[in-house]
Amino acid sequence: MAQQRRAGLTWVELFIVIGILTLMMALLLPMVQNAREQARKASWKNYLKSIGLALHNYHDTYRFFPPGGIIREDDVAMHGWLMMIMPYLDANPLSVMIDYDQPWGHPANIPVFKRSIPYYMIPDVDLGLTSAGHGLTQVLGNPNLMHRNSSVRLRELKGGAAHNWFAGEIAGNYQPWGYPFNWRPLGTKLCDGPESFGHSAWDGGHLLLVDGRVSFFSDETSPEILRRLANAPPVATRDQTAVPDKTFQIGNFYWDRFELQSDPQGKNKYLVQVLHNPTGTPLQINVHVTKRFTPEELTYHKTSIEVLHLLSQITPSTDVASTLKATTLAEATSPAQFAANVKTLESLQKQLLKK
Repeated sequence: MAQQRRAGLTWVELFIVIGILTLMMALLLPMVQNAREQARKASWKNYLKSIGLALHNYHDTYRFFPPGGIIREDDVAMHGWLMMIMPYLDANPLSVMIDYDQPWGHPANIPVFKRSIPYYMIPDVDLGLTSAGHGLTQVLGNPNLMHRNSSVRLRELKGGAAHNWFAGEIAGNYQPWGYPFNWRPLGTKLCDGPESFGHSAWDGGHLLLVDGRVSFFSDETSPEILRRLANAPPVATRDQTAVPDKTFQIGNFYWDRFELQSDPQGKNKYLVQVLHNPTGTPLQINVHVTKRFTPEELTYHKTSIEVLHLLSQITPSTDVASTLKATTLAEATSPAQFAANVKTLESLQKQLLKK
């Protein structure tokens, strides 16, 4: 009588199948990773193209490219070019939230500058925040075109738009995107340390050219080619392109926020934003007021833009009760609510890391 065949796989056959699947995964994984990296590069190129379009739209409006930074006569740095092109990057709500009478780093402008802007960061890269709670940029500009109080016009580019550059991604020493000194000399080699341009994972970097193209340059690009781009006229003076000697501390700093007690039927609500260091210790406490939207207003995005107005920054020496009494919060709360708010803020205040 013929022997009945056993159903299923033997251990040897199972190991062979597993080996084949493992080999296929090993062969496919680099292809998948390469496809993802190419998609990241394509998205990043589109971001840079959007920045280029925004710069030209700014030029169409004002007849010159945005200043690299607005620096007052008393040397107070106000706002930079990455902020000025916001209305042309589908980010106009941010531009209307800025207090332009205050410098970029003032607590009143924290609600805007704490944000991370996708256009200014390579996709899927999270560098964290600065120790002051500011969002970062991996894009810096051409100091010959955008520097202190500059107003360079397109017709001043003697070598033509195709032979000059606007901006590119940097290799390190990242800065807040709101910083009014977001420019850097191109240099003659990419991916050559934290003060250079490029992205080391790509063995090179992208440059946004003034004609709107985004070109990739290898880290093996001839120094002469980069030198020609760097020196394309107009060439700014050393005084025009001078920047503070400052390096920003970057890490897993994070913001937390909560609402203070107040009349739920009142026209305003009161919010506290707290910056923490990576260990969770509070570094900043800012009290803001904003409009309380009705359910109907919340259904329309354009009418429900949350604009925060600074009431107070709580420091280790702040008299919390007296400070809050001098604001509209005192009128918007019952005595019990006011007392509870003071207690909450004083508790946070005791945890503040003293500088």
